[in-house]
Amino acid sequence: MAVGLAGCNSKKIELNRPPEGDLQKKFELTCFKDYKLHVITRMVEKTFWIYVPTDQPLFDFAAEAPSPGDPLKKPAKYELIYIDGSFKEHAFNFEYDVVPKTKANLNNEGITNKGTEFFDGLYTKLFNIIQQTLLAPKTPISFVVIAITDIKKGIEVRYTFYLEDFRKQSMDALPGDEFSKRVLQESKGSKDYIGDEIGQHLEYTDIKMPDFLAKQIVNRIRFTFTQSDFPPQQDYEQVILGTIADTVRYYHFKDFQEVRTNDLRSKKKKIFAPGDLEYFGEDKSKDKDAKSNGKLIHIIFENGKTTFKDE
Repeated sequence: MAVGLAGCNSKKIELNRPPEGDLQKKFELTCFKDYKLHVITRMVEKTFWIYVPTDQPLFDFAAEAPSPGDPLKKPAKYELIYIDGSFKEHAFNFEYDVVPKTKANLNNEGITNKGTEFFDGLYTKLFNIIQQTLLAPKTPISFVVIAITDIKKGIEVRYTFYLEDFRKQSMDALPGDEFSKRVLQESKGSKDYIGDEIGQHLEYTDIKMPDFLAKQIVNRIRFTFTQSDFPPQQDYEQVILGTIADTVRYYHFKDFQEVRTNDLRSKKKKIFAPGDLEYFGEDKSKDKDAKSNGKLIHIIFENGKTTFKDE
């Protein structure tokens, strides 16, 4: 199928790609008929990819009147320096570096970076089309990835989400702010994106639930420390563990054996069994007074050998 750019006229380019399925044809046709959008789709196992190249700018800086911070918002007591998460060998792995926050700036700087009117409109149109075409009761799709790329400046915004979450949000069964926390959003820039009308730079892969959850948990923890009205005030480890526990419960995900945490500042490494997570989070099912503290692991290097001691 010949394609052009979203929001502009361009020469047509023929794609050398796998044959399109019915869902791809339906989605692409709706994009063109309803909004004159040229998009490229790819189905990889249970993941539906949408590539939207454009020569229109996605972001712009704008001035805003400086204003004091919200007096009702609690100042952050801790600062999250670093966090990363992954899923390997049937275990969630999270490492983080948290330090006491010594000074907080409650005022904005009078400048903001926001999406352009074109970008905001394109985002709305794409989700409208997803709602129209991809929410069949027996859909083969589990995850959707949207890559919107400014191929003139080499800037890309990517959204990854679980289609069932969007279904719930569209039926008002999931609040909008909760859905936004479940969407993985990342912005990148690369010269490889410039002029790429067919998405050659993309690595089309199937999104797996545990990998998706690991990244979502990292985003939720980062949000709690940096944007929440109620950042951690005392035991930040409990907040981190609570976020992990609540997130796997939201998705009823049980196909894992351990949760491993590594506090880089205190050098404490802990291992939690799935049952231990019942003691943490807003939706915990066990009495907080009997909560599990996990298993503290000491790593000992001696005579050229590494041994592990549980505590």
